[in-house]
Amino acid sequence: MDLDTVKTVATWVIVAFVVIGVLCAIIIKKIIGKVISLVLAAVVVFFVWQQRGKVVDYANEVKGDVCSAQPSFFGIDVSLPDSWCSNS
Repeated sequence: MDLDTVKTVATWVIVAFVVIGVLCAIIIKKIIGKVISLVLAAVVVFFVWQQRGKVVDYANEVKGDVCSAQPSFFGIDVSLPDSWCSNS
């Protein structure tokens, strides 16, 4: 190998590594963004399902009885239908 070949090959190897590095960075950024989005969606689904369960359990517990309190869904009071609770 002569000096010119080493210079040319080294330059192209450096360019190839830079291009591969940039492509990897873009791909990893997109993957990490999707993973973060999925984790956030899973957290939201978990808390909404938990609150829903709390409201449904309360409604099933007081069905036909006198409703003295209202369940809450993320701090917002949920009113049960009039036919759900007895007025006695």
